[in-house]
Amino acid sequence: MSQITLLQEITPMPRTVPSIVPLAYDAIANLDARMKGVSALSNSLVAKSPVWKKYLLTIEEAADYFGIGEKRLRRFVAENEGADYLMEVGSQVRIKRELFEQYLNEVYAI
Repeated sequence: MSQITLLQEITPMPRTVPSIVPLAYDAIANLDARMKGVSALSNSLVAKSPVWKKYLLTIEEAADYFGIGEKRLRRFVAENEGADYLMEVGSQVRIKRELFEQYLNEVYAI
């Protein structure tokens, strides 16, 4: 007896996307956009201490507060390591606002 093998090719039926899926993607995208907007708004409304109340200033804050360029202030800080008005916080340098003000009141040029 001979064996006969029948092979039938089965092609899958094309699947259709339910009509609700694109709506869900749109809703998720809209929600994500709103959440980003709320996050940006809340970050801008966070109360920050005014610079004139801070004890330590970053180079950027000090440059803005004292009206000295950042580049010049960085060079000045590098030239005066160990000064009383400087403090290292980790690897960053901070300027003690009141002591630096007193120093600036005493000097003619920096």
